[in-house]
This record gives sequence, C-alpha cells and structure tokens, in this order.
Amino acid sequence: MFGSLRAGSLIYILNKGENPSLNIGQVLNVTAPRAKVGSQFMPNPMQVEQVVDINVKVGEDTKTFSNVSTHLSVVDTGAGGYVISDDKSAITNEVEAFGTNSQNALNSIPYHKKVVAACKQMMVDLNPSLQKEAERDTKISNLEKELAEIKGGFSELTALLKGALQPQQSALIKPQ
Repeated sequence: MFGSLRAGSLIYILNKGENPSLNIGQVLNVTAPRAKVGSQFMPNPMQVEQVVDINVKVGEDTKTFSNVSTHLSVVDTGAGGYVISDDKSAITNEVEAFGTNSQNALNSIPYHKKVVAACKQMMVDLNPSLQKEAERDTKISNLEKELAEIKGGFSELTALLKGALQPQQSALIKPQ
C-alpha cells in the first residue's frame, strides 16, 4: 500500500495514454499522510481518507503523483492516463485488464460497423428526404464515373487517330 512507501521503493507506472508503456520508477520521497480535502468517509465513519504525494524517478525524469490514497496499492491517477502501483502482481493484473479491454474493443468492430449501417438506414426510414439525398449522391457519383470513362475513351481515340495519320503524313511529305 502506498502508505508504507519509503524512499528507494519501486513503483510500477502503466501509461494508458496515446503510447502505452510500463515503466519502473524509484521513489525519491513521500509526503507525510494527510486528510484528503473533501474526501468520502471510509467504512469506519470516524476515519478520513489519508493521501500522500509521491515523487518518483523514472529514467532521467521525475514524476509527481499527488493525492494518492494511502490504503490502496493500485491507483488510476486520472491525469495523463497513468496507473501506479507498488505491487508487481497488482500492476500485472492492470496490464492484463488493459490488454483485454483493447482486444474486446477490436473484436467488437464488426458489430459496431453493423450498428452504424443500421442506424443510417433507420435515419432514412425516419426521414425520407435523406433517402433522396443518398440517391442523388449515388447518381452524381455514377455520372462522374461515366464522364471519366468517356474522357478516357476520347484519349484512346485521339491516340489511335494520331497513330493512323502519321504514316499518311509521312508519305505525303516525301521528296521527289
């Protein structure tokens, strides 16, 4: 638990932000426990939640984690997406849960794609003018494709004509 941390203790820091990582830091110092301002009462109504501030050296950097509850061994700091722990097995559980949540999110992509498609259709059912807009957009897209094909055909035709006319022009220009 964070209440028993001392300088030199190890802290595991799970970064759940944009670039997830796990770092191990060394406690530089821990403030004396103090009552958390505006805290909820603990199970014993006479006991107020105690918190500490922890300064940790991680590589060449120093990080400060403020208002860390002394009776816990894993805390989601909320700031910057960090989860800290003084217990290796507790942080292992956090890493496993983090990975499982992301895997579940990846597994649910097909479902969510179906939901998006179904909701689009529901919106069309609720508002028929959306159907007309979708049909118009499809027609415009088809016309653009046809126009591109016609342009391509003209380019091919022009190239063929140039190729066919060049031998005739050469024959006409021959000196006598």
